[in-house]
Amino acid sequence: MSQLYYRKSNNSSYRDRIPLRIIRAESELSALERAYLGAVEKGDYSSVKQALEEAEIYFRININCIDPLGRTALLIAIENENLEIIELLLSYNVYVGDALLHAIRKQVVGAVELLLNHKKPRGEKQVLPVLLDRQFSDFTPDITPIILAAHTNNYEIIKLLLQRGVSIPQPHAVHCNCVECVSCSDVDSLRHSRSHLNIYKALASPSLIALSSEDPFLTAFKLSWELKELSTVENEFKSEYEELSRMCKQFAKDLLDQTRSSKELEIILNYRDDINPLMDENTNDLARLKLAIKYSQKEFVAQPNCQQLLASRWYDEFPGWRRRHWAVKLLTCIFIGLIFPLLSIGYLISPKSRYGLFIRKPFIKFICHTASYLTFLFLLFLASQHIASPLPNLQGPPPTTVEWMILPWVLGFIWNEIKQMWDSGFQGYIDDWWNLMDFIMNSLYIATISLKILAYVKYSVQKPRCNWEMWHPTLVAESLFAIANIFSSLRLICLFTANSHLGPLQISLGRMLLDILKFLFIYWLVLLAFANGLNQLYFYYETEGSNNCKGIRCNQQNNAFSTLFETLQSLFWSIFGLISLYVTNVEPEHEFTEFVGSTMFGTYNIISLVVLLNMLIAMMNNSYQHIADHADIEWKFARTKLWMSYFEEGGTLPSPFNIIPSPKSVYYLFAWIKKHLLKRQSVKRLETFETLGRRAAENVRLNHEYQEVLKNLVKRYVAAMIRDGKTERSLTEENFKELKQDISSFRYEVLGMMKSKRRGGVSSKVASSTLAYPGNSFKYSPLLPNDAPMQIPDIDGTTSAPAESTAAHTTTFSQKEVSDSGPTSRKKGQMHRKRQKEVFDFDQLSRQSKTSSQECDEISSPPVQDASASAKEDQEQHQPKKEIEDILQKVESNIREIELFSMQLGQKVESGPQKY
Repeated sequence: MSQLYYRKSNNSSYRDRIPLRIIRAESELSALERAYLGAVEKGDYSSVKQALEEAEIYFRININCIDPLGRTALLIAIENENLEIIELLLSYNVYVGDALLHAIRKQVVGAVELLLNHKKPRGEKQVLPVLLDRQFSDFTPDITPIILAAHTNNYEIIKLLLQRGVSIPQPHAVHCNCVECVSCSDVDSLRHSRSHLNIYKALASPSLIALSSEDPFLTAFKLSWELKELSTVENEFKSEYEELSRMCKQFAKDLLDQTRSSKELEIILNYRDDINPLMDENTNDLARLKLAIKYSQKEFVAQPNCQQLLASRWYDEFPGWRRRHWAVKLLTCIFIGLIFPLLSIGYLISPKSRYGLFIRKPFIKFICHTASYLTFLFLLFLASQHIASPLPNLQGPPPTTVEWMILPWVLGFIWNEIKQMWDSGFQGYIDDWWNLMDFIMNSLYIATISLKILAYVKYSVQKPRCNWEMWHPTLVAESLFAIANIFSSLRLICLFTANSHLGPLQISLGRMLLDILKFLFIYWLVLLAFANGLNQLYFYYETEGSNNCKGIRCNQQNNAFSTLFETLQSLFWSIFGLISLYVTNVEPEHEFTEFVGSTMFGTYNIISLVVLLNMLIAMMNNSYQHIADHADIEWKFARTKLWMSYFEEGGTLPSPFNIIPSPKSVYYLFAWIKKHLLKRQSVKRLETFETLGRRAAENVRLNHEYQEVLKNLVKRYVAAMIRDGKTERSLTEENFKELKQDISSFRYEVLGMMKSKRRGGVSSKVASSTLAYPGNSFKYSPLLPNDAPMQIPDIDGTTSAPAESTAAHTTTFSQKEVSDSGPTSRKKGQMHRKRQKEVFDFDQLSRQSKTSSQECDEISSPPVQDASASAKEDQEQHQPKKEIEDILQKVESNIREIELFSMQLGQKVESGPQKY
């Protein structure tokens, strides 16, 4: 393989080894450039500054050089969060490139602010040609600073960018077919989809919504709904869009968590942005909560604050209802249910009276409607028992007394559905599945009544029932009435939502019905396939049957597969074990045909019973488990929908009292006639001008209150988000790297102060000897005399051994730079590394730091000077100033505190990062 790969003809050299080499080698850095990047990595401010100054004079290094990882000096400083070096590099106009994006991704707020305030130099000499190609960038072209900041959800960075007036492209609609969308999708569909996803990921950022949206609740509602729709269109990114939708829902819920009083909660839930100043709008109708239900914001609706407000309004006339004994609750409900006719009559007579207002309460209205429906079910039970049954052979029987009593309830149900469809619109009406069930039930009752009327008019004579034709109107009416009774009884399940125990079961049942519909689609395909095959095989063996009975309903089943309809029935009932195997036999002894038929029949039973039925059970189990995992949220959302239907103004009276015209209805009818038919425009215009100013002022006041509450909620949310971010931030190896970087930068800063202090008394001769020249290093250190040993103070206050020579001193000084804080610190570090052995290896980091520091010092070691010429200077250096000693003492105390803090962090990391 290696011979073919490298095109070698000699087999002896490559028999046991595969030679490896770098195929895509990159240009190597010079020694000075490596030292320059190493100084940036370690935070050596003075060395970096000196390198930049020399680069402007001698051009020996490229200040925009790139390390093997593709990082420039500016990117290295951003990763290490060294703001001083970042500011220094920007002052020398290094190439910025994508540095702002890297700083945003690293979430270094100080670096972002420095880069935003930095003015890019004019001209193209600062731009590297290789970096102009977006293929070498870490970010795609559609990623802008505000989009990336929104992805990180960093509140401070987003605020900085918004203050600069940034913008985000407006995403097009889900099913947009404009020229731009079509062309972008044709040119590069992947980039178009990813760009769309990145924009929505930015728009779904909670911090961005909190900062830039005038109505964060409405923005979160609409965006979550749009993202949910996108998940069905962009199936390739379905999980990403669903996660963004969930994030928006959670943001709305978390923002509502910040409400602290009932007043704030009512202002939020009652606010509406579509108020018409020309119309009397109810400002206490929970408009925002209705909008949340419309957009399926289950977390928002099920939020405890929202539920507490709803419960207080639901039990308005019964304070302390939940604390009462269950027997007291039951007796109270039974008493109110028994007197609901009296309450309804009182409301018809005087809607504004005490009893009229009492029945308008949501809880009382719910009890009255439930009692009315239970009465209707009791009448259906009486009708099924045929207490007053007419003659059985009468083809067109008249309605019985019970049927006459059922008729007003049916008319009341129909009138209630008409009003509901008028108020909510057709789309809003069909969105609720219970309305579809009501529509089917009412249609069955209407069809039953129509057929009974037809039979009563057309057939008036008696005739034995056995002689009636199959599609006789009375027979069809009886069948439809029986089906309607089933739907009427099952409709009672809707009331289970009000109970905390039966509600989740009712929701699970509804979810399982969807699974059954999915299962039936596959099952009918299998059923039709086998029915077609069996019918084709047994079509030629049709018999007359026995005892004038033909089909599978006979005592001796026969002709099970003679027709397609009969075959479908036979295969369906075979699931329940009601079909015997002998139906596959034929009268002529055609054994091969019987074998093929029985094999097909057995294969169908295996597929339908073993595979499909178990698949249905698994699907239903998953649906039930999903509801069980979110039982509280699902039940509270369903209960809120039930409660909100009784909070509406209309529909106060239950059936059959709702079909009786009330004085209020008569008043509304005359008002409508006066307004639309008489067309008194002058009166309308006068009323409009009188009330327009007052309503507009009220709307302004409500909007101002809403914005003030939103301002407070956003402040609390941001404070809680920052506080939770600090507590949830896990302790990882990155924290220790940052801590070590801070210690290294501080060490080099102190050493630089010491060197500058020592250079204070250097003569002009010495100064001239340290000037930069080609071939000399950019990092300078004062030389020690060979004949005067000196104790070099370290960071922690310890001293190094006396140097015998200049070379020996250089080596000792380099090693002292690598050590963190002297021998005492090394002992503590060894103990600390033993405890942190499972988390990360500090020894390896120390060896890498030591090697890098030695290389930097070897490169930066100055030429040997004449010891006799600098004797006076060395004598001054042996006497440290009091200021340096004070600085070293402060450094020692700071280092010790940092070490103690790092040991405490290490003890936390031993147990692994915490998850919240």
